Amino acid sequence: MCSACCKSCKAPPGCSLCPPMCCSPGISYCIFDLESAVFDTRHVYKRAVIELAASYNKIIPEAVMIQSGPMETAEMAEMICRKCDLPVSWESFRFQLNERTSDLIANPTLMPGVERLVTHLGRCCMGLGLITSCSESMYCTKIRDREDFFQSFSSIICADDADLKAPKPEPDVYLIAMKRLGDAGPDCTLVFDGTPKGVQAATDARLPVVMLAEKELPCCWSELATLRLETLEEFDPTEFNIPPYSCTEPPPKKTKAPSHRSSQKSAGSQRSSAALKKAAADSEADEGEEEESEGQEVQ
Repeated sequence: MCSACCKSCKAPPGCSLCPPMCCSPGISYCIFDLESAVFDTRHVYKRAVIELAASYNKIIPEAVMIQSGPMETAEMAEMICRKCDLPVSWESFRFQLNERTSDLIANPTLMPGVERLVTHLGRCCMGLGLITSCSESMYCTKIRDREDFFQSFSSIICADDADLKAPKPEPDVYLIAMKRLGDAGPDCTLVFDGTPKGVQAATDARLPVVMLAEKELPCCWSELATLRLETLEEFDPTEFNIPPYSCTEPPPKKTKAPSHRSSQKSAGSQRSSAALKKAAADSEADEGEEEESEGQEVQ
């Protein structure tokens, strides 16, 4: 159960059935952004933009790519068409960009470390929420063949949710996610998001946020984040008073390295065995010669 330092939260349902050491003393709920913290789709728009620009024999300068990072698709398409002088309207470019990104994220890969973390948090009896910028039907398509993993999340907020009135950077999506998790509050809820607008939204909801940012993302865009990482493989649960992985994972098996002495003994045994075999062979040869000589004497 949560300790006294968790001021406004109750333990998640069913938590009383597990050992007290299993539960986090401070963080009892976590909310993940699907596109930037569960699936690793951070490079998708960049790849799609570069490929589309190349189809018009244009190269996008790195400065323009960095500037477009936190933009919405329409804003990004307009700026790229204007600065790179693409021979196409920004509306058409936006349509092509949406089509290309849809193809690229049809079967996205999981963020490195997310499977281990989500499994660990579930075993620690934490309530897990998920938010996504896609519709419910698209969400079902994205998680196909991974349904078992996504059953770990008890609350899912899609872009077409009836209660969602404003997208990020407004804090609505995180406020709704907290409400649906039950007793979640700013004192015991941690957010994982990889976008500047997501970090802004979580901060405005008064939530601590771990930002999963690309290495080249300017530091000024992650200033509001509580912690900045590249992937969840770098995340240390104990930094947020969450039990360490060792509480829910079996200890690694220790493999004994063969000692030099045992190796010598083994080599010695092999030599002894070879010597015995040779002696036995010589003895048999001697006996054969004796029998042959005896046969000749009898004749």
